[in-house]
Amino acid sequence: MIKSSSLKMRVSTNLMITIPLLMAILVFGAQIFSFYVVNAHFTKLVDDKDIYLFRRVVDILVKQVWIGTVLAGIFGLILAYAITLPIRRLTFSTKQIATGDLTRVVKIDSEDEIGALGKSFNAMVSSLNEHIIESMTGGVITISMEGKIITFNRSAEVILGYDSEEVINKSVFSTFPLSGINSVFSQILYDTLEKKKTSSSQEIAIYSRDGKKIPIGITTSLLRDKKNTLLGIVVTFKDLGHIKHLEEQMRRADRLAAVGSLAAGIAHEIRNPLGSVKGLVQLLQEDLKEDDRKKSYTDVIVKEVDRLNKVVEELLSFARPENSELEANLELLNINEVIEQTLLLATHDTKNVDIKIVKKYLKDLPMVLADAKKLQQAFLNIIINAFAAMGNGGTLNIGTVLASNNKMICVIFQDTGCGIPAEILSKIFDPFFTAREGGTGLGLTITHQIISSHNGKIDVKSEAGTGTSFIIYLPVTKDKD
Repeated sequence: MIKSSSLKMRVSTNLMITIPLLMAILVFGAQIFSFYVVNAHFTKLVDDKDIYLFRRVVDILVKQVWIGTVLAGIFGLILAYAITLPIRRLTFSTKQIATGDLTRVVKIDSEDEIGALGKSFNAMVSSLNEHIIESMTGGVITISMEGKIITFNRSAEVILGYDSEEVINKSVFSTFPLSGINSVFSQILYDTLEKKKTSSSQEIAIYSRDGKKIPIGITTSLLRDKKNTLLGIVVTFKDLGHIKHLEEQMRRADRLAAVGSLAAGIAHEIRNPLGSVKGLVQLLQEDLKEDDRKKSYTDVIVKEVDRLNKVVEELLSFARPENSELEANLELLNINEVIEQTLLLATHDTKNVDIKIVKKYLKDLPMVLADAKKLQQAFLNIIINAFAAMGNGGTLNIGTVLASNNKMICVIFQDTGCGIPAEILSKIFDPFFTAREGGTGLGLTITHQIISSHNGKIDVKSEAGTGTSFIIYLPVTKDKD
């Protein structure tokens, strides 16, 4: 830094000395040359009158030599200052930018090459600022003190669904009215503009232009210049949807681990007593006549014991460690064939209802390395839920496609049933949560567990009264290695 400063001073000093000195030498030399030319002719004169006149000319030339030299030096100093001043400004601005001050611009009003250099420098700084703002992963909006939107970066466009050209130079409160659906967002901006009350990582929900609800973390700060003059506010925010999803997955994993440990103990404790109850009731049935009223009671007991046994089996399936068993049963599978085998198991559930199954399989699908029985169980749980949601009639669309650059196979189950209310959609994979009468609340939990154990993922989209779509992603595998 010291070397850079000393070099800058040397350059500035050299210019201030060299330019006027060169100009003075050139003028002095030219005038001296003229003087000697005149003087050479003067020595040839013999007439007294001519000699007198030439003496006056020589005296004038001598004065012109010194006056011209002095004026050349002064003009040289002015010229050197005019050249070095914008250069010093450019050097200083460059140094300020190097320290991180990206608001620095240089004021050069001339129209010459140095002026063009200054304009190019300012354009570079402006472009650099825009590039930094545009490359930020979060949304950035700057607003003037009058409430006009000055900048609206690309991430803000993606999150909020607005085009920057539509909103720039318009009032922020015409885009986000204080009394609209985004009143919380607008109120934060208003408080920062009018009351100078800033916010830091405040979590709120905002609705995009297409009505999509998005959780965001918003921070507002006051924008000031070097003189501490308030210019406006800066609003930064980021989409928390992905973070919320990860948090929900972590909470679900914790719940599953706790429930799994509890379920294993409960299942083993109640399985044997249930077997004894069922056996004893069946012995009692042998002593009862067909028309005995007590026989209907024992039938209900047996039926309920069977239902409890089913719950116990699901608990054991849920609580049983999957990894060792899964690895032992892995094989290369065609997903289309697995779905067909699953539908054969589910056909008895459609005998008494008008349900149409539409299949759209992608031919020549890559193979997946998976446990066939586990995948059948996962698919069957979704299909049975779809049948229950459609009641006495509807259509179940089943399709397979390639996704994620042909690295994932996507299996889609789309029904035309009653749909899932938005308030419970996030809970459907929780253990023991069910909205279906007679359900155990473990089917979708086990399905989620199976798909996760195959390094896949499952998404659900639903709208009450319209239907539900389950989308399962499984990684493509060429071989067991």
